[in-house]
Amino acid sequence: MEHRSREDKILRVDDKSNEARYYLSFFLWPFGLMLASFKHWDRPWSKNVFWLFCIFFGFTFIIAEEGGADSDRYAQLFLQYAHSNPSLKELLNSFYSESSNYVDIAQPLITYIVSRLTHNPSILFGIFGLIFGYFYSRNIWLVLNKIKGNFSTIVILYIVTFILINPIWNINMFRMWTASQIFIYGTLLYLLEGKKKSLIWSGVSVLFHFSFLFPCTILFLFILLKNRLNVYLFFFIITSFINELNLQSLQSSLSFLPAAFQFRVGSYTDIEYAEEISLQTQSLNWYVPLSSKALTWAAYIMVLFTYLNYRIILKERRDLMTLLCFSLLLYGFANIFSLVPSGDRFLTVANSFMFAFLMIFISDATKTNGLVFAKVLSVPFLLLFCIVAIRVGMDFYGLITIFGNPIFAVINTDNVQLITGVKNLF
Repeated sequence: MEHRSREDKILRVDDKSNEARYYLSFFLWPFGLMLASFKHWDRPWSKNVFWLFCIFFGFTFIIAEEGGADSDRYAQLFLQYAHSNPSLKELLNSFYSESSNYVDIAQPLITYIVSRLTHNPSILFGIFGLIFGYFYSRNIWLVLNKIKGNFSTIVILYIVTFILINPIWNINMFRMWTASQIFIYGTLLYLLEGKKKSLIWSGVSVLFHFSFLFPCTILFLFILLKNRLNVYLFFFIITSFINELNLQSLQSSLSFLPAAFQFRVGSYTDIEYAEEISLQTQSLNWYVPLSSKALTWAAYIMVLFTYLNYRIILKERRDLMTLLCFSLLLYGFANIFSLVPSGDRFLTVANSFMFAFLMIFISDATKTNGLVFAKVLSVPFLLLFCIVAIRVGMDFYGLITIFGNPIFAVINTDNVQLITGVKNLF
């Protein structure tokens, strides 16, 4: 007994020593540290070293300067605050005001606070990486810790897909995608572990992007209705065939929202805005919209096969049944929202929940052998999605992010987009 106690103590000391080495290696090679965090994913410190990489990614993030990107507007607002020195009281008074249209209060407040400390936009995006990365890392490890069985090649592909559905470079649109990570964090804890207090985080997402009033409302509806697999699946399938939505009718139906929200709702449901978004979508390279469709097709294939063959197993796993039911309900509403300009972003949120479910479910190989055909069928769709997602990310990070470290990043600020560097090689 004493011998075993001594061995356990030695193991704890060794693990602490390894933990310290990994934290220190952040100052040498953050990208390599991020890769190592997945190799040792079952260590309690792994999600934190991944979080450190997210902070470094934010600091070295390449701010888009064309096409009206959100990141450019964040940087311009930051510089405006830094040089004009507005008072905190003026900023707080502008929130939820019809004159300012500030209904997403977290981002301007964070931007204001950072502008009191520095004039460097890289610091601001480092803070964005810190906030986004905290919830991003927790969501990834929350699902990883639920996985049973071996990490087969297909399970790893599903894990990579989940990671890339809302990746770290989405701080380019910090408000929407951070709200998404926060909502997913609070909701997953509730669905998988029954932690009711975590629903506070789901509500906090509204402070980052007002549109999360709708997912929060759907979550509240789900809590009332509880698990109704057949109903949600029917809704999921039926909404897939809706291809038109009257924007003016939708705008009228949302007139109950407070006046501060009306301008934002009006802008998203405006006919001219819809046409502008349509033109932007048409200008994208063909593989970008195709990759989004591929992700959707993979989700549908797996859900239908699971429903037809494994309802009995799902009844034995209440947590998975609950996660699937909510995913189907949210996905059905996301299908409807996708008909509104920019509303297709909610499909990303729905896919995050759906692939969290699929990751956990297919990892139990002893119970899901019959899914082999469906899993193999989904592989080309997921590969296409992952490749395109990584390519899109290359617009926002460079060689410093991959090969550099914090010390080098401070000295050398000339960070060229990775895709530009790749093109120059050829």
